[in-house]
Amino acid sequence: MSTFGRAMLQKKSLIVFDLDGTLFNTLGDLAVAVNFALRHFGLPEHDEQRVRTFIGNGSMKLIVRSMGKAALPENMARSGVTVEMVHKVYSDFYWEHCTERTLPNPGIVDFLNNSKARVAMLTNKPLRPSEKILDHFGLRDRFEFILCGDTTPERKPSPAGLLKILEMAGVSREEAVMVGDDQPDILAARNAGVDCITLLCGFGKPVNLLPLKPENTVESYAEMCQLLARISN
Repeated sequence: MSTFGRAMLQKKSLIVFDLDGTLFNTLGDLAVAVNFALRHFGLPEHDEQRVRTFIGNGSMKLIVRSMGKAALPENMARSGVTVEMVHKVYSDFYWEHCTERTLPNPGIVDFLNNSKARVAMLTNKPLRPSEKILDHFGLRDRFEFILCGDTTPERKPSPAGLLKILEMAGVSREEAVMVGDDQPDILAARNAGVDCITLLCGFGKPVNLLPLKPENTVESYAEMCQLLARISN
C-alpha cells in the first residue's frame, strides 16, 4: 500500500534519483558480472535474485556479499584470493558489458523527457559504468548533477553526497526530494533532512524497507512518475 506524508503536497524544485533499481533495472548485467568474477576464481555462483539482495552499498560491498565466507580474512589468507582481486575482475567485465541487459524502468525515460524538473543522480555505483549507462540511453545531459560512489564525499547512507548536490544546485532541503529503492536512499535522505520517495518495487525488499518507516512509498514506477509530475510541475 502506498503512503504519502504532508511533504508530498509541496512543490519540489529538484529531484535526486538513485540509479540501480530506481532509474534502471541493472540486475541482469550485475549478476552476469558478479558470476563471471566468482567463476574466474572458482567460487560459488548465485542466481539473479540472490545477487539482487547484495546490491545497495557500492560495488566493493557487492563483491564482499557475493563471496560470502570466502571474504573472511582467514579464508582469503588461505586461498590467496582477496576481495580486491575479485572486485577487479568484476569491475573490468562489468564496464565492458554494463549496457547489454540493463533497461530503464517503466516510464522513466518519458518522465525525464517530458518533465521540466531539475534532476540529479546520487548513486553508490562507480562513475564509469554510471555515465556509460546514461550515455547509452541518451540521458546523460538530462542530469544537472551526478555524484557516484567514487566521486561523492561519502557514500549513502551518509547525507554528504545529497547535501553536496543541494549546495551545487542552490536549493534548500525543503525544495528537494530523494527517490530511491533501498535502505541507503531512505537513510541518506533522512540524515540530510530531505524528503524521500521510496520505491517498493525496486531492488530493496519491502520487508527490509518498511521497518524504517519511510514516510512516502510507491508500489510501481507508474505511480512514482505520476507523483513526481504532480510535485515538480
